[in-house]
Amino acid sequence: MLADAHIHLVDLLERDSSFPERLAAADWIGCAASHDEREFGRSEELRSVIESSGRASFVSSFGIHPQWAVWKNADFLAGLAAGGRIAAVGEAGFDFFGDRPERVRTPENERTQRGVFEFQLALAERHGLPILLHLRKAMDLAYAYAGRLKRLRGAVFHSFSGTERDVESLLAKGVPAWFSFGTPILKGNKRSRAACAAAPIDRLLAETDAPWQPLAGAPHCRAEDISAVLAEIAAIRGLEPRRVEEQIEGNFRRCYGPG
Repeated sequence: MLADAHIHLVDLLERDSSFPERLAAADWIGCAASHDEREFGRSEELRSVIESSGRASFVSSFGIHPQWAVWKNADFLAGLAAGGRIAAVGEAGFDFFGDRPERVRTPENERTQRGVFEFQLALAERHGLPILLHLRKAMDLAYAYAGRLKRLRGAVFHSFSGTERDVESLLAKGVPAWFSFGTPILKGNKRSRAACAAAPIDRLLAETDAPWQPLAGAPHCRAEDISAVLAEIAAIRGLEPRRVEEQIEGNFRRCYGPG
């Protein structure tokens, strides 16, 4: 079974209106991310379409994304976590990529992002949920919060951008890390490929982040691109693709399944 640890179904639907029918016919499980109340409602409607039509199924995550570090949906998120309606908190984390003023690493922006992150970290702790981490130019903050992260059921490093040494160091610090790899390994990202080769196989996840992070020449990333990601993980590690699919499916279920 194909397991996608991070996908944006509502955003994908806007670019690929027929994907729910195709996905429903696949042997697929995924974690669908949402970041506002309306998006979550639409994502849950897609769940009904997808799960009633075939073999595919998904769980949901909800978070205050660091690119929009505002408190508008905080109460809604708290209600979802308390009500057992989400399998993970996130995307949550830090974004200092610098492509917009609020994503430049200034003391004010860091304080703002820390505030919403610590709120979400506390929810994950309280309700026994994994946290789905978005970190751009902020890997140092994973170490800064390692003492809190190690209390969680899991910390999913979405589109992991760290090094082989980061893999070793985070695990050595007791962080229950899951290292999720996506299309960057298909686009020749040497650091991602090296980290993918080094991570313990029982801590690996695969993702598309669809529709984001498209392959070269593609208008968007497709849900079906998870097959290519899984095949590339198998090639990087010198393993049979079927073994990798089965291992990552099991990892997905351990990460996002009930505690």
